[in-house]
Amino acid sequence: MIAAVARLTDKIFGRGEAAVTVPPLDGALRPNQMLDEAGKRFALADVDCLSVADGKLLASAGDTVFALDGRGKWKQRLQAEGQISCICTAGRGRLAVALANGEILIDGERLGGARINCPIALAEAGGVLYVASGSATNAPDDWQRDLLERNASGSLWRIDVASGKAEQIASGLAWPAGLAIDGNSIVVSEAWKHRLVRYDLANPGKPDVLYHDLPGYPGRISRAATGWWLAVFAPRSQLVEFVLREPVYRKRMLDEVEPAFWVSPKLRSGSSFYEPLQGGGVKHLGVVKPWAPAMSAGLSVRLDEAFQPVASLQSRADGSTHGVTSVLEHDGQVYVAARGDGVVVRLPTSAGGRDR
Repeated sequence: MIAAVARLTDKIFGRGEAAVTVPPLDGALRPNQMLDEAGKRFALADVDCLSVADGKLLASAGDTVFALDGRGKWKQRLQAEGQISCICTAGRGRLAVALANGEILIDGERLGGARINCPIALAEAGGVLYVASGSATNAPDDWQRDLLERNASGSLWRIDVASGKAEQIASGLAWPAGLAIDGNSIVVSEAWKHRLVRYDLANPGKPDVLYHDLPGYPGRISRAATGWWLAVFAPRSQLVEFVLREPVYRKRMLDEVEPAFWVSPKLRSGSSFYEPLQGGGVKHLGVVKPWAPAMSAGLSVRLDEAFQPVASLQSRADGSTHGVTSVLEHDGQVYVAARGDGVVVRLPTSAGGRDR
């Protein structure tokens, strides 16, 4: 009863969950163009998730996993019988692959009878594979619909690699797009709530919020030499926040408008005159302003050991490295996968130092 009254009060006064404000890019998230200025760019259409196995950088794209060779060329390592939604190492040089249809593969072989709906993130530790299910009703590529439906039907699963037995750890998550094993706990990036949450694996019923109200939608998390990397796959905007609070408008838009033209965040925007824009706030004399409140951008965040931001690598509204879906450190370099522009960029780890 108290919660219902609080929600009604927030709606009347436009505060709390009813607010349409978005945190500014400031401090450690101060805008920069480091992703666009990266010295090395490796084109790979539809690139999504990065991992390392046998000392090589791997990247998933469509139904294929590619390895980056010493000459900067992508070589096919594995082809699956369906769309790949995420990958991760699974010990002893093995590779775990989750397909959009829910199947889990270990080095190309199906993992027992395990099948998880909408798998969007993987992590492995001690012979246990952790899988994040983004939604109970939508597929991995339907993330915009899931956001606009204001769903919170995601879940977290634990799968024993030896037996294939699956156990649910948590439910009711708002698109858990990233996982990180940290000691005896697991940290989840809950995209639609713009936050990072820690679950004690021994007592997952009481999650601890580590960081809340991010200025974008957080995705995959990976270990850094010190701290962590967080991919933020799309920026938040006041326009989208406003639409999310208009159920009648959202329903008509989902029913009557083509998905490409929804008022929603995107991995890459600006490709059509029919996309929803904010007039002069986005373009001036046909040129996209770098500080525009656009529907897509590039953002990866360096976190410290306590999962607090210390620096960022960005591609602004007029940049060419949008839709960051994965970030990984390997051989003293930082690799950032930007699915929106179909490219993996490489920077020295010093680029991810503390806010300058």
